[in-house]
Amino acid sequence: MTASLPSGLELPDPDDLTGPQLQGWHCALCERRLFADQRLGTVEWTCGGTTEVVELWVCRPLCTEAAGA
Repeated sequence: MTASLPSGLELPDPDDLTGPQLQGWHCALCERRLFADQRLGTVEWTCGGTTEVVELWVCRPLCTEAAGA
């Protein structure tokens, strides 16, 4: 896993994310629809024996979930 946002901000467990969060439509932290975003980092997500590297995106400016980290 790699992150591109400030230190102290943890990447979420990919197994806890929804489809829209994994696809970059919703914030990976607060689940709100993204209209302005920034890259959080990448995670490995496994489904049905296949593992994919997925880019996660978050609100810009950072949502309160990220700001409180």
